[in-house]
Amino acid sequence: MGTAGATNEVATLKEAVSAAELNAAAEWTERERQEARVAEVRQELQALMEKHERLERDSKTRESELAWALESAKATKAEAHKALQEIEMVKKIAAGAFADLPRSVSDAAAFYRAEEGSSTEKVFWSQYAEAGHPVPPSDQLKQLVELHKVAEQAMKGLIVRLWPGEAMPGSYFGLVRRLVDACPWVEVIKRSACIEGARRALARAKVHWGRLDAERLITDVPPAGKEYRTPEMYYKTVLKGARKIADECPRYVIIE
Repeated sequence: MGTAGATNEVATLKEAVSAAELNAAAEWTERERQEARVAEVRQELQALMEKHERLERDSKTRESELAWALESAKATKAEAHKALQEIEMVKKIAAGAFADLPRSVSDAAAFYRAEEGSSTEKVFWSQYAEAGHPVPPSDQLKQLVELHKVAEQAMKGLIVRLWPGEAMPGSYFGLVRRLVDACPWVEVIKRSACIEGARRALARAKVHWGRLDAERLITDVPPAGKEYRTPEMYYKTVLKGARKIADECPRYVIIE
């Protein structure tokens, strides 16, 4: 091979190397471009994922807020309904309370007008003695309060007489509940008074006739020939003695 042939071969090799280098550079550039694109796609995908998560959170937040708003609306509606019911109840109570008020006011004014001397109650009720015009609601409430005081004092006085020594109820409702038991308790007191009076009368009889059998005296029939005699025949003649016995009976002892 001559010098010219070697030169051509070298030139060919150089061209091949140069082409290979160009191809390698192009591939490297393409790879860098692809890697850059992959990085961009990854960033876009990450951004989309974050946006999706944010939207999900926002959606859940809105759902929670909507649910809370619905519950709040339901609660408000229930409270409004309850308030309306209470208002209607108050109207009914007020209607019942105010229905009798004019008569009670008239009776109270007449009662205190006839009372001697001067008192706060007399001054208060005197201003309504001859009211020829409608009474304002504020004054009607004052009248109800005063009637409430009178009723409370009356109940307390009765409770003291019926249950001496016992603690007074601490509320108006307690006074009412105590008075509910008044009728049965009055029956207990009446029975106790009857037993105590009879006990003392029979005891007095035994003072004079020690062998007297009190139970047989009550249960046995009159002696033979005296069947016509009945206790009712002697009520009038023993009344004075019964009253003296009553003075000896204790007031606050209940005998069952």
